[in-house]
Amino acid sequence: MHRNMSSNISENKNGYVKIHISEDKMTAEVDLYPPGEGGSSFTTNSVEADLNAEDVIFGVDKKGLEIGILRCLTESIAVKGLVAARGLKAVKAVPSYWHLKKRLLSLPEADLNSPNVDYRETNPFFLVKKGEALAKRVPENPGSAGKNILGEVLPAGVKDIRQFSPGENIIEKEGTLYAASLGRFEIREKVMSVNETLEIAGNVDYSTGHIAFPGDVIIHGSVCDGFRVAAGKSIFVKQTMDVSQVLSHGDLVVEGGIKGRGEALVRVSGRINAKFIENATVEAHGGIRIEKSGIHSKFFSLDLIDLGEAGVLVGGEVWALGGVKAGSIGRPGSPSCNLRVGCDYLVERKYKGLQEHIDRLETKLDKLRNRSNLKPGHQEMIRQVEEVLEKMTKSSKELLDKRYPNQAAVVTVIGKITEGTEIHICELSMHLSSPMEAVTFFYDEEGPRISTRSLTAADKKTVEAAG
Repeated sequence: MHRNMSSNISENKNGYVKIHISEDKMTAEVDLYPPGEGGSSFTTNSVEADLNAEDVIFGVDKKGLEIGILRCLTESIAVKGLVAARGLKAVKAVPSYWHLKKRLLSLPEADLNSPNVDYRETNPFFLVKKGEALAKRVPENPGSAGKNILGEVLPAGVKDIRQFSPGENIIEKEGTLYAASLGRFEIREKVMSVNETLEIAGNVDYSTGHIAFPGDVIIHGSVCDGFRVAAGKSIFVKQTMDVSQVLSHGDLVVEGGIKGRGEALVRVSGRINAKFIENATVEAHGGIRIEKSGIHSKFFSLDLIDLGEAGVLVGGEVWALGGVKAGSIGRPGSPSCNLRVGCDYLVERKYKGLQEHIDRLETKLDKLRNRSNLKPGHQEMIRQVEEVLEKMTKSSKELLDKRYPNQAAVVTVIGKITEGTEIHICELSMHLSSPMEAVTFFYDEEGPRISTRSLTAADKKTVEAAG
């Protein structure tokens, strides 16, 4: 629109104004055109009157109009797009809410184009520490109404805020939410909680990355090759584990089997229970229970390794403080088994490590003693090494006495055990030169030697019932 400032002078001589009102009625702009020679001009009051005639009655910027009009008239140039009036925006009311820490709201986006990202190292789980601040209470803001340039009131309205309420293992103190325990932070149905159990609905794969969690871990799928799982408590797997590295301070229960390759390692502080174990190194402070087979693996236990009345043990190495029970041991044409029972593998490991250290120090000491040009500093070094060696040798002897604490450990085979099997009970050894069946190998103090006794029908029933 435009308005002439005088009706008796032609438009090309009179100064005139065009008014533009935005669709949302929040701004009005004017285009100012200066008068020609002899034409009539306009003033701030006349322009404001023109705005009023278009119902623009709120937010008129008189100061801005004055500056624009002065420039238009003094410089005889058109001034376009001058904001003449501006409405007041409504400010929405904000209800009180919990403002979460930024890292708890979203995950960093993966750079799919980067060749250097190992997605096994990423995971979508938020681990929080006990006492960690999770969210702060933001107080309510009542908001304020607005008004457009026509003077119409704009209601404030209410801002849509994601609301979360505190749940399990979350405590409130002075307007801040804290984690009451170490665990996984999660939000379900708008309730925040810290879960001491990590439950994975699918597989452990590139969608989860490696798993490291301070509590129990429940995996409903399988663990794919190359992924590590570590838990501060127990691990429960509903399917099969392709083991790279599994560490647990509790038990490991695998409803499927455990498959390994290369340097696959399973180490738990509690018990292990699996349908089968293949090509892996498995260590447990508790017992190891295998339902079907243990094949070409290394087993270490401070308790009983139990394959029941039907399980087969093929190849590999076994260290079991509490003994071994199996349906059969060995398979024709396969590598023989090496069984060690009654032995504490942790003590044995410490003993061997200490002996290796002693051997290195003795070699170093011999070289020092055989030097032709010993200096005073060398004599002091020799004295220090001798002191260390004396302490280490004493510790080694103490460990030696603890290597074989369980002479009552036995190897019991319900079915067949193949020739070539090596059996060690504490410090005693036996090489099986011919196959045997339904037999128990035990530490016989008469000798001492490893002796055998055949299983009776009653013995078999007892073993089967125990399994």
